[in-house]
Amino acid sequence: MLKHLVRTLLLLCAVVSLAACSSDSDAPEVQAQTTLNLDLRVVPENIQVQEYKYLTVKFKELNTGFTVTQELKNTNLLKTVLPMGTYHITVEGSIVYGDKFTLIESKVGGVQTGVVINGTEQSKTIDLSLKAESGDLILEEVFFTGTQTPQGAMYFGDQYFKITNNTDQTLYADGMLLIQSAFMTNEKQDYSPNIMGTTFSAGAIIRIPGNGTTYPVLPGSSIIIAEDAINHKEFNPSSINLSQANFQIFKEDSDDIDNPTVPKMINVFEKMVIHTQGYYAYAIARMPPGVTNESLINQNSYTYTYNLTFGGEVYPMDGTAVKIPNQWIKDAVNLSVQDSFQWLVTSPSLDMGWTSVTSFDGDKNRFGKAVRRKVIGKTAEGKDILKDTNNSTADFDHGVKPSLFN
Repeated sequence: MLKHLVRTLLLLCAVVSLAACSSDSDAPEVQAQTTLNLDLRVVPENIQVQEYKYLTVKFKELNTGFTVTQELKNTNLLKTVLPMGTYHITVEGSIVYGDKFTLIESKVGGVQTGVVINGTEQSKTIDLSLKAESGDLILEEVFFTGTQTPQGAMYFGDQYFKITNNTDQTLYADGMLLIQSAFMTNEKQDYSPNIMGTTFSAGAIIRIPGNGTTYPVLPGSSIIIAEDAINHKEFNPSSINLSQANFQIFKEDSDDIDNPTVPKMINVFEKMVIHTQGYYAYAIARMPPGVTNESLINQNSYTYTYNLTFGGEVYPMDGTAVKIPNQWIKDAVNLSVQDSFQWLVTSPSLDMGWTSVTSFDGDKNRFGKAVRRKVIGKTAEGKDILKDTNNSTADFDHGVKPSLFN
């Protein structure tokens, strides 16, 4: 018995000795970590939160791809330990807000990218916004890249928006606004005033005509808004026929193409020029009764300022946009290019993510590709049910064949 015990102790000592003498290169690398105190605050401040039902916080380190998810219940404060790095942080959840007489349950969301986490301990704040609940028409597809001719030339008059009724009720497209953002997703600036939490800053606005019941859209059906409503195959065999589009974008004071059989979109503010690489956000919205094109511009125009840094010099800049209240917006999508994306130009309440067609700026393989919303099922009538979580990263297939090319 004693001999057996001695032999066992000798073996254990040998194992410890070998471990102690192992090469440093074989030892796992110990990464420095930071204790993060995260405060998740609902904005604007006048929203009286009565209960944080649950919050899901997802961290993704942008260099290594390390991902971790934390779940919170009945609190908006999170204390966690993370490897030091630069993170993309998303928050989604549900709250109850209001006063003691009226309580409302609402989904919330927030996002921050490029968050540097380092040091022993750090505190951060992420703003949460109430999520928009649409129940209306949505942007199913944006074909913004254009096509190439057989000779390799760029052709982009065939761009279009496909807007779809994702509900089980007949809806009307009359009066709906199609909006292009004033700001670009690949160019982040410190714009002042910063009103993104409550409004969408529009750089161009067009409007569907009609008296309220002129243009019904049946459940599962779509309308097409074409840049030029012509048969583009006559000019580029690699393109499509848009002569039967529901609406056309027409700029009166320019040398634009007019199809007299297709209704024109009403130009409300500036000219909408669709960028062939994305770089903007698009939204559809409905104005409240009584708001006219003129009153929208007169009452909601504002001037923003920012400092442009170029070549080591700082240049004060300004611009004019139109404030569209987030409550008016029914759907939004942020577009960009993967290696150029810098920020979302909408509130997270409208869109928590972004989508793209290509991975790098100037990629010629982008032509003839679109972003299309994912199909998650079929109705009893065989119509597609489209994914709509207010997160374009999750909701859209990117770099796919446009549906009208099928």
